[in-house]
Amino acid sequence: MPEQNPILIHGSGSTARVTALALAAALGHTDVPLHCVTASANANNKSNDKPNDKTGDKPGDNDCDNDWGSVLALSPAAKTMLDILGVWPRLDLPSAAVCDMAVYGDAAAMAHNIGLDFNPPENLPPTQAENPDAVTVLAHIVSRSALDRAIHAAFNATFDTLTAKLHRHDAALTDFDKSTGAARFSDGTDLTAALLVDCARAATDPRAAPLWRTKSAAQYLTHDYQAAALVCVLACDRPHGGQAVQIFLPDGPLALLPLPDPHQRALIWSLPHSRARALAEIEDGVFMHELARATQGHAGTLAPDGPRGLQKLVLALAENYVDERLCLLGDAAHIIHPLAGQGFNLALRDAAQLADTLFDAQALGLAFDGPHVLADYQALRRADGGAMAATTHILAEIFSGPQSRFTAPLARLGLALTGRMARANQGLAERFRAQANGGTAALPRLMRGHRF
Repeated sequence: MPEQNPILIHGSGSTARVTALALAAALGHTDVPLHCVTASANANNKSNDKPNDKTGDKPGDNDCDNDWGSVLALSPAAKTMLDILGVWPRLDLPSAAVCDMAVYGDAAAMAHNIGLDFNPPENLPPTQAENPDAVTVLAHIVSRSALDRAIHAAFNATFDTLTAKLHRHDAALTDFDKSTGAARFSDGTDLTAALLVDCARAATDPRAAPLWRTKSAAQYLTHDYQAAALVCVLACDRPHGGQAVQIFLPDGPLALLPLPDPHQRALIWSLPHSRARALAEIEDGVFMHELARATQGHAGTLAPDGPRGLQKLVLALAENYVDERLCLLGDAAHIIHPLAGQGFNLALRDAAQLADTLFDAQALGLAFDGPHVLADYQALRRADGGAMAATTHILAEIFSGPQSRFTAPLARLGLALTGRMARANQGLAERFRAQANGGTAALPRLMRGHRF
C-alpha cells in the first residue's frame, strides 16, 4: 500500500463537514489524515457553501424564530446517508414528510389538477389503493438551521472520536498547487496534500475566486437570473396533507412545501429582483393579497407567519470537477436554480460518490493523487450536476424567461401531457421519482444504507 498524503477539505459550511464525515467513514480503517480548513483567506469571498445570505456560518447564528425561514427538501437517499453519518438523529427540530408532489404550469392548471403528480399508487386514497396502510415518503422537509446544527454536532462527535485522523486548521488556505499538492496557509505553515477537496461556494465573479481556482483549468458556466427567491413561513387555513406544490407563474416558479405543523407551509417564490424586494418589505395584508392573486386562491388562505427573506438566484457550473489534485464538490462545482430543490441533494451525492471512489482506490492500493483515480467521480458527478443544472435552467427560462410568452404555453401543454402519461403509466412515474431521489447514476454506498 502506498503511503498516502493527507486530504484537505476546504469550506466553512455544512457541505464541507458532511464531506469530512463521509470520507472519515470511508477511510476510517486507514491511516490517511483528513485536514478540515474552515477559515477564509478572502473576506470578500467567504467560504460559505450556504446559498441563503441570512444564514450564518456558525450553527445557531439564526434566531430560533427564524428556524423555518429557510428549508431544504432532502431525498430519501439523502436522509439515509445522513442517518448513517449520525446527522439525522441529532436534528433538534422535526422534519415534514412529503407524500405527494404536484407540479402545475399555472394556477388554473392547479385548480383543475392538470399537471405532473409524483404521488405513488400506495399513497392514493384507500378506495383507490390496494394497500391503504403503505405510504411512500418522496422527500423530507427540514429546517436548514436545524440541519446545520445537527451536522456540526455530528462533526464534533466524530472529531472527538478520531482525533488522530481528523484535524482542523485554524489558519486560512492561501494557495494550493494542483500539480504538487503543496498547500500554504495564512500562518505561514505548509503541507503537501494528496487532494484538495474544495467545497467553498463558487464565486460568480472570477475576481473573487480563490487563487488555486484561477490557476485551475476548470472554468465556470455562469448565469445571473436577475431574480431572487422570496422565502418565508406561511400559515394556511387548510391542512397541507403532506403535499408539496409548485406552480410555474409568469414571474417565476412558486413552491409551497409542507412543514411539521399541518397548517404551515414554506414558501419559495422566484421573482425579479425589484418585485422580490417589494414583496419582502410590504405589509402583511398587501403581501397576502399578492399571494392570493398568484395562486388564485386555490391553495386556500395563506398568511405570512414570520419574517420574509431573499436569496439571489444564479447558475454556476464547473466545466471540470477534477484538475490533477484539485477536486470540486457541492457549491464549488455547481449552483443551480432552486425550483427542483436539488442543490443540497447534489452536494450529498458528490460527497457520497467521492467517499466510494477513495474507498475503492485504497482497496486497490492506488494513490489518491494517481492518474485516473478520480475519473469515475468526474464522469458521474459532471453528468448528474450538468443534467440537473440544464433541467432547472431550461424550465426556469421556458416558463419565466424573456421568451416565455412564446414558450410557456407549449411548456404548460407539455407538462399537462406528461402528467397524463405518468398517471397512465406507473413505470414512467416511478422513473421520475427515482430521478428525483438518486440523479442520473446508481446510488453510492452511503445513500443505499451501506457502511464501508
